[in-house]
Order: sequence, then structure tokens, then C-alpha cells
Amino acid sequence: MSENAVGTLAEPPFHIRFAHTVDRHLVHRAAVAEVFVTDTRQIGESVYLAGAQTPLSHSYFNDHIQRGALTDVLLVLEACRQAAVCGGHTFLDIAMDTSFLVNEVSVQLRDPEALRTGSDPGELQILTEYPAVRMKGGRVRQVGVEQELTFNGAAVGVSSMRVSAMTKHEYGSLRTYQRGGVAPSTREVPRPDRSGILAPAQVGRTSPGNVVLAEPVFDAGRLTARLLPDFDNRSLFDHQYDHFPAMTLLEGARQLALLAAFWSGRQLSVTHVLGMDAAFLRFAELDAPVVLSAEMPGSGEDTVDVAFQQSDRSVATASVRLYGEAKA
Repeated sequence: MSENAVGTLAEPPFHIRFAHTVDRHLVHRAAVAEVFVTDTRQIGESVYLAGAQTPLSHSYFNDHIQRGALTDVLLVLEACRQAAVCGGHTFLDIAMDTSFLVNEVSVQLRDPEALRTGSDPGELQILTEYPAVRMKGGRVRQVGVEQELTFNGAAVGVSSMRVSAMTKHEYGSLRTYQRGGVAPSTREVPRPDRSGILAPAQVGRTSPGNVVLAEPVFDAGRLTARLLPDFDNRSLFDHQYDHFPAMTLLEGARQLALLAAFWSGRQLSVTHVLGMDAAFLRFAELDAPVVLSAEMPGSGEDTVDVAFQQSDRSVATASVRLYGEAKA
């Protein structure tokens, strides 16, 4: 992000409203309850500001055993995604029939104390620039996003994304071509047997519905587990998908990193995730097992690198940055 954009938040504040959320269609959500962006406005040349309210009670984003609670890094990232999509439709005139595919994403939070949840909903401000917009045939085809984040008035971190864009027809044709047939959706695939999922406390959760990993194996210093989310979790699967979405893969990476930390002796009650970087290499199909793996972190190590494999091919990679006490 440019120095001028970064300095914008230090100037007299622009009036960003937190009274109600934007139209759910502008952030590609089916449920109003899953919309967090409340306002967007242009504040300079190619500089846009969005507001998002973070909830105090949410069955997914507030389901953590860590105390004192920090604002969920994936909630921050979801608000950033929504702000980028809303800004793309509102300010870049990207057509509403566009499907966005996340290629790369990063979120890094700097100040844990500023992210503590209190008695009131949080107010997140997201300063956004689109430094790389590639056009073809009169339509946006790829978008780069750079974001600066403040939470309740304090600068707390940065986010960035690289996203491909195509029409819904183009997307359907691509998926059919790649698979040699129509990809099944989350409404069509059989519900998997989740009796082997991890105990929620092992991955920092209280609700089994928010656990996405099963069948852990530890061998020769490497931890593996199968991605096995609940398709009826409406925060992870807000609408119908024909693949595992990026946010579900990121939740899997987070949980594998926390499981590795737990097995390495960390106290999960005080271990938080403050940063994630990920690259999505191909679609993670719903009808074949996705296996996550990571090296166990050594003493004093705060980063866990996670690999995603499906049918002997790499589908994604992620790096998870932990914060908290190193030993139980």
C-alpha cells in the first residue's frame, strides 16, 4: 500500500457508519447474519475505506477456548474479503455476475492487546487499494488487493489478496472441463461420517460443529489429518459450493497448527493465531479426501507450515503464525 494511503488513517477520520450492514449480494453472502461490512466510501484516488462490525456472539467466529479472547484472525480476514468484494463492485464496476477465485491471501495482525474483545462490538476499519487490476475483453480478470487495518481506532495489521475473476458461466465451463463432468455441490455430496473428528478442545474449539479435522496421525515428526468439515456449518458454507472454499481450508490450517502446538506442550487456552499466509493452487474437490500435514513445531518456534494434498497433488499451502505461551 502506498505511503499516502497508509497515512490516510492518521488524518481526521472519515465518517464511516456502523449502523447496519451492506446488501449481502455485494459481499457474496446468502445470509444477512454473515455480513460484517457496514459501509464503504472512496476517500482518495484509488483509495477506499470500509467499516465492519465484529460480533460479540457468533457460533463460529466467537467459539474459542482462548481467554482472554482476541478478535478472530479469520473474522478479520473475512471482513477484509467482504470489503474487497464490495469495493470491487461499488468502485471498480465489477459485474455482479462475477465469480471470484482466491489465488493468494495474507493477514498479519501486529498488536494482540488492541484485538482484545470487550463489552461492545468491535469497529474494524479497512483501508483498501487495488494496485493490480488486469482487464481482458472489457472485464476485470485479476485483482490485487492491499489493506491496512485499524480496530477500535488502533492500527492492528495488514491484509493482501490476489484474486481471479470470471463470469459464472465461465466458471461453470472451467469446472466441467477440468473434471470431465459437472462437479457435485455441498447440497449433493453425501454427508461424511464425522464420528472420527478431533475433540474440540484439541483445536481450540468448544463446539464439534466447528471442528474440521479428523483422523490425526503423528509419524516421524510430521502430523497429518483429514479435512472433514460439517457441510451444515453455515459460516464455513454460507451458500452452495462445488469445492472446499478458501476460508474452510484456512480453518483447517489453523486447527492443524493448534493441534501441533497442543501436542508440543502449548497451553491452547492462551495460544492464538495472529497471522496466516496461503496460496491456493487448484480446486479442493468435495468428493475426494483432502489431507493436511505439517512438521511439529520445535521449542520456541511460532510458525507452522501446512501442506494440503488431494489425490497425490498439492492443492494449497499455508503458513500459520502462533502467539502465546510456549510451554504448558
